[in-house]
Amino acid sequence: VTPWAAFLAAMALAGGVAALVGWPALRLKGHYLAMATLGFGLIVYKMLLGSTITGASDGITGVPEWTLFGGLSVSGDSAVRVQNYYIACGVLLAALLLLQNMVHSRVGRALLAIHDRETAANAMGINTASYKLKAFVLSALLAAAAGVLFTHYTGGIGPSEAGALKSVRYVALAAAGGMANLWGVAVISTLINYLSL
Repeated sequence: VTPWAAFLAAMALAGGVAALVGWPALRLKGHYLAMATLGFGLIVYKMLLGSTITGASDGITGVPEWTLFGGLSVSGDSAVRVQNYYIACGVLLAALLLLQNMVHSRVGRALLAIHDRETAANAMGINTASYKLKAFVLSALLAAAAGVLFTHYTGGIGPSEAGALKSVRYVALAAAGGMANLWGVAVISTLINYLSL
């Protein structure tokens, strides 16, 4: 399978699973929602450990490089590490600009109203369930795109990437940067990941 087809399949699978999980889970609020998503992550982790299709505890190895366009490729080869750094920066900036535009749109104002006071937003006619589900699916799509790039960069992926500690780390990064602050989360995530190296 070509990496482009695998990328599209990963996006479709992540979006579909997020829609299926998000529909009942998003009726929860606060820490109950966080616990539900963490619980689902643990279920996925255990399923990956027991599945021979995904390589069980060894995971999937031998993932080839992903040739993008203009001679750019994503792989763990040391000759393209600097190139991969700039590709990652470009993808991050593109995602941040897309999300920044969304925040300043009608959809963003509705999401901000839901974040501040969900009951009041619902009373004003905002379909909170629909907006929350769409945001949940969008976050899954962004995570899937990052996961595909990460898998091609490392040449493989294993069940440890779906472990509970990774999920807790991501939630902690979002909380440290500010739950409603797009650039704060990006800066804190970059800083903490840089310091952890």
